[in-house]
Amino acid sequence: MKPVSRALLERLQHLAPATAEVVPLEWDHDGEDHNIAVFVDNGEDRQALEDRLLETVMDYDEAHGTFTVCLVWPKEKRTLAGVG
Repeated sequence: MKPVSRALLERLQHLAPATAEVVPLEWDHDGEDHNIAVFVDNGEDRQALEDRLLETVMDYDEAHGTFTVCLVWPKEKRTLAGVG
């Protein structure tokens, strides 16, 4: 996997709710270049947030020739995502 650019992480953090945590993961799921988790509080509409972040991720991938997975997780699933 390639290191996630700071610009992409900052853009995703800007689009996510203020209490969300945007974390680059150190493992790949299916050969992607970047794997990013966005952890949100209970009550947040995770599907709507993923939809909002998708365009930014797709634009980044198109401009840089990469493949990025960005999933929104509830904060209590941090361990399941491999984040301590």
